[in-house]
Amino acid sequence: MNRKNKKNRSFRQNEKGMELPINIVVMLVVGMVALAALLSIIPESKKNLIIEVESVKGDNGLNQGVTTSITHGEEVDVDIKLKVYDNDNNPVQGANVIISGGGGQGSEKTDDGGEVEVKVEKVMIRFNQDSLDLKLIVKANGFYDYRDESAILIT
Repeated sequence: MNRKNKKNRSFRQNEKGMELPINIVVMLVVGMVALAALLSIIPESKKNLIIEVESVKGDNGLNQGVTTSITHGEEVDVDIKLKVYDNDNNPVQGANVIISGGGGQGSEKTDDGGEVEVKVEKVMIRFNQDSLDLKLIVKANGFYDYRDESAILIT
């Protein structure tokens, strides 16, 4: 018994016996603050964009869905109307829409309803070509970039 009392008494009298639990608590608090700081700078996950081409007008003035006809060998302006949605079918406002191909390019931003009309100026199909594909790029904050190399067919 003497021996047991001696061990307990020496631990109680040792001033360093309290440092270990305090150090653990301090390290735990510092670690939690560091973890909270790291979690606050991680961006939210991105979503996919959904694009609906409503109409394409060439020099014939007809709306033909995602295709239109233009005169071969002449530079023509092509008007393209489309709508941008998110995964939940909500319109995406302020998305940058870029359409290019056939020597022409046009860009606009979507309105409050996610709609946009882009005029692609000076598009030309050469005489040795049967058709031409216009490339569509849509970029918006919080979303993955949308790219389609052959979104619109010009014949």
